[in-house]
Amino acid sequence: MKDPAKHVLPAEMAFLSAIREKMGQFTPAQQLLAQYLIHNPESILFLSINKLAGAAQISQATVVRFCNIIGYDGYSQMTREAQQFVHSQMSTAGRFKLTRSRRNQTVNASDEKKEASAFERILTHEQENLNRLAKSIKVKDFNQAVDKILKADRVVIIGCMASASLAAHFGRMLGKVVPEIDVMNSDGVLDSTKLLRLTRDSTVILIAFPRYPMATIRLGQAALKSGAKSIAITDSHLSPISNLGDVAFHIHLGIPGYVDAYAAPLTFINAICMEIAEKMSQRAVQNLDRFDRLAEDSQLFFKLTKRGRRNHKKPDESGL
Repeated sequence: MKDPAKHVLPAEMAFLSAIREKMGQFTPAQQLLAQYLIHNPESILFLSINKLAGAAQISQATVVRFCNIIGYDGYSQMTREAQQFVHSQMSTAGRFKLTRSRRNQTVNASDEKKEASAFERILTHEQENLNRLAKSIKVKDFNQAVDKILKADRVVIIGCMASASLAAHFGRMLGKVVPEIDVMNSDGVLDSTKLLRLTRDSTVILIAFPRYPMATIRLGQAALKSGAKSIAITDSHLSPISNLGDVAFHIHLGIPGYVDAYAAPLTFINAICMEIAEKMSQRAVQNLDRFDRLAEDSQLFFKLTKRGRRNHKKPDESGL
């Protein structure tokens, strides 16, 4: 009987090919791990090293030595590579099938445990990403990015496809305190003319997460020809825009399914905007006041009006 898990992850993935190539070099314990991964390849996407060791009934040290034999520095590197492949190469439908397959296996393995709802799973996933964010961002890099934006004569924020929502939010929030902002979400001719405003004193912010839209890559490469400074916000050093940034931030997303887990990058963007506003507080207040006046004049937002008690006349008792 064919293992359905093999149809979820492609058989040509690097770690699976390496396992088959090195099969004759494994110890008996490593053979157990090899067979487990061949039949459950998606495990390295979801299981920590101690949980994988427990599932294969071996030690964590055996997992580390196994990874070294097949060409990885350790389990983390093998996991990152597999996740990168899934993110960048698998279709949206493929990722959905992958998470559904894993969920079904988990539910079947524990009959007494009630299956978590989609809300609970996504919430837990986003919380884990936020915890990773807190540990992964270096203060030095964060301050460097803020400095590039503060000193820029113009800021262009580029984000296409799903990341267009992040770019739009970034531009909207930053634009309230730094007016010289352009947001680009396509590489169309009209949109691309915004790149003509860039100078060596400008800053370009690139936002791209799997499956890395080609439009973002093309726009980023074109923007850098101006000599502008650059900031990349992505998920991994393997991302095609990571090397386009003078400073790059790698924000882990994981594999929640077909939806985009954007709580962590959104939080990071909000932190950048808040830091910039606090650094230029006097100018920020002036620009925010200007925005509020514009909003008031244009009646952009609903405004609750005070209403007094209605003056009800008593009915005329005479009936006249």
